[in-house]
Amino acid sequence: MLREFLEASIRALVDDQQAVQIQEERNGSLLRYTIRVAESDRGRVIGKGGRIVNALRLVAQAVGAKNRLRVQVIVITDGENADASPDDGE
Repeated sequence: MLREFLEASIRALVDDQQAVQIQEERNGSLLRYTIRVAESDRGRVIGKGGRIVNALRLVAQAVGAKNRLRVQVIVITDGENADASPDDGE
């Protein structure tokens, strides 16, 4: 359910919808979503001052808290390594 929400939200924001890839990893009580987008769409997904990605993280963490899970949402672009986000839901 959360993956579908993130995918629909990200695809609505970007121009290159074919480049959107979402990887879901679960490790115990940690649920991590790594979202890969085209370099040209990076600003659209992150938003001014990180507002859009932080809003997506907030919703994901609220859903995770309801299910007793910690949720991370990480956005990367082509050619960029996935680093842990500073806001990991702890």
